[in-house]
Amino acid sequence: MRRPGNILLLAVLIGALCAALAYRYFRELRLELEAAKGSANRPVVEIAVASQPIGIGSRIEDSQVKLISWPVEAQPEGAVRDLKSVVGTIAIASIEKNEPILQSQVVSQGAGLLPLMINDGMRGMSVKVDDVTGVSGFITPNSRVDVLIAGTPEGSQELRSKVVLQNIRVLAIGKLIEQRDNKPVEVPTVTLLVSTEDAERLTLATTFQPLRLALRSYRDEDIVHTNGVLTRVLFEGDGHPPTVTAKAPAPRRATPYSVEILLGEKLTRQPLF
Repeated sequence: MRRPGNILLLAVLIGALCAALAYRYFRELRLELEAAKGSANRPVVEIAVASQPIGIGSRIEDSQVKLISWPVEAQPEGAVRDLKSVVGTIAIASIEKNEPILQSQVVSQGAGLLPLMINDGMRGMSVKVDDVTGVSGFITPNSRVDVLIAGTPEGSQELRSKVVLQNIRVLAIGKLIEQRDNKPVEVPTVTLLVSTEDAERLTLATTFQPLRLALRSYRDEDIVHTNGVLTRVLFEGDGHPPTVTAKAPAPRRATPYSVEILLGEKLTRQPLF
């Protein structure tokens, strides 16, 4: 039979352990509440963010932006705080959903957008294109195209087509008003992003009107070297360059076995089969 003193000592130890665990639990809970209270009192500011993806060159509408709370010390530099100052502006960069809108990403509607889209060392050059290219709708801003011309080269009598520029970015699509037969006519135009050297080639290429643009895949950046195509080639065969088929060498005949027979001064050869 246990003594009452041992039982009392065991009860005191259990009680002290329970009290220590309870104290630790309530202390952690108090710290969590204080941390939550501190974050609730953290200074915030409202900034404009995109409520849906906004593409480059798009005019920003009311439905595309919203205000959200943002910690003051973590707000992006140049963040927009007033929706009225951003609605109606033009995005010069792609803005993803819930991304803060920065002042450097938008310009006023009256400002020129194209100069902001031209990289250093490049040029924006507008050229007239044919009606098919201009109204088809397949070529849009940011498309990649090849520029083709057709004409008679100097010193030649044959019509020839040639790719003169490849993998050129389209900046804009527009229209130009010209007088034809004393009537105003809309002429499709395309603004291309070219280097200074390519601008010289493009200027010369515009003398062979109309220019043709061939649409490229965004994934295709290969430069293909071609010699162009002459008119007569289109009428030869199926229109493809002729291919030369190598003739297979004639099979060699096996040399039959033979023996030499010497009879006096006469030498003869006798085949075995």
